[in-house]
Amino acid sequence: MSGSFQAVDEFLTNLQTKLEAAGRDDYETLLQLKKDHCKDMSIDFDEKLNAWDTGYYGNELLKSKGVDSEKIREYFPLDHVVSTTMEIYQELLGLTFTELLQGTYWSWHKEVRCFHVKDTASDNSIGHFYLDLHPRDGKYGHAAIFHLVKHNSTHGAVDCMLCNLPASTEGKPSLLRHQNVVTFFHEFGHIMHGLCSEGIGNSTRLAKCPRDFVEAPSQMLENWCWQKSILERLSKQYQTGEKLPDAMLNDMIQAKHVNVAFGSLRQIYLSRLDLEIHGPHPPKTAEELQSLVDKLRPAITLVENPPGNNMLRTFGHLMNQYSASYYGYMWAEVLSADMFATRFEKEGVMNPKVGMDYRKMVLAPGGTHNITDHLTKFLGRPPSNEAFLKSRGILK
Repeated sequence: MSGSFQAVDEFLTNLQTKLEAAGRDDYETLLQLKKDHCKDMSIDFDEKLNAWDTGYYGNELLKSKGVDSEKIREYFPLDHVVSTTMEIYQELLGLTFTELLQGTYWSWHKEVRCFHVKDTASDNSIGHFYLDLHPRDGKYGHAAIFHLVKHNSTHGAVDCMLCNLPASTEGKPSLLRHQNVVTFFHEFGHIMHGLCSEGIGNSTRLAKCPRDFVEAPSQMLENWCWQKSILERLSKQYQTGEKLPDAMLNDMIQAKHVNVAFGSLRQIYLSRLDLEIHGPHPPKTAEELQSLVDKLRPAITLVENPPGNNMLRTFGHLMNQYSASYYGYMWAEVLSADMFATRFEKEGVMNPKVGMDYRKMVLAPGGTHNITDHLTKFLGRPPSNEAFLKSRGILK
């Protein structure tokens, strides 16, 4: 979508400039927590946040906001989250899912489930999707979607969702952290993107969404996991069946954007690393790579790189389909915030008309034609970053 290195450079520079003040405030908040902690523990305070401090004090900040992640897990049993998520997608996009009986479909493991998808209004078949939810030896270790078969004139698309969510035990159901709920909702959005694509153009291997857009539809759908009405549907205390209490729910929503500017600066740092390495003048030696990390990390994230530490050794995105496109996560976040705020937040998160507009104007075109044109049609104007900045509390 971006079209050029210059457009990406301008996008990241503009975003960094707007995030820096809020990021500095986030930094100072964490630093004060560290200072107070050091005083309480009677240990020396070094007057800075180290790389190993940020996660710890970030969690402490969330606790101070009243968010108890372990207590919240009790309200998100896996089976309820999965079934309710599918209900929400069916209502929103005008689809009907029917689970196939074990033994009536090909499968690679007995735990894998398969669903047939139809358009509700016409009863036409759209395709199938597999759910492979639990970890096991030799299985892919992350959450991901695999588009197994593209639709064509003889059959619908077939997609697969792989996760590694905790399995239930005999005495206790599988309970999810809220972040796991968000991840499931996100990945299921990718399934819908693959199945809802239409037209002969999308049946070819050349019909691929731009890498800087492909995450936007699913990132937008993450917003549902922060809406009170949706959280009330998704939650069900595993012993009592009660919904998430208002006090706990409100604490979660209020804490949603804790440290968000600080975290966004880290994403910009990773995007810059990726662009530098794939740019016209990349580092040529291990020493130059180390120097690049040592320079960019504090300049953007405000946190020094530990001596000799080089996260490039484990930065898998540098060598997969996101190479030179890691910025796409931030680009897509901006687009997703705009789609949600402009249509769903204004007209209703479960408004079936908006859901169908989204399906037909954004998902159905798939990887064909100009994505910006599709978004402009859905939004009623060209995309903007205003909603993204407002959603992060950076613009009022």
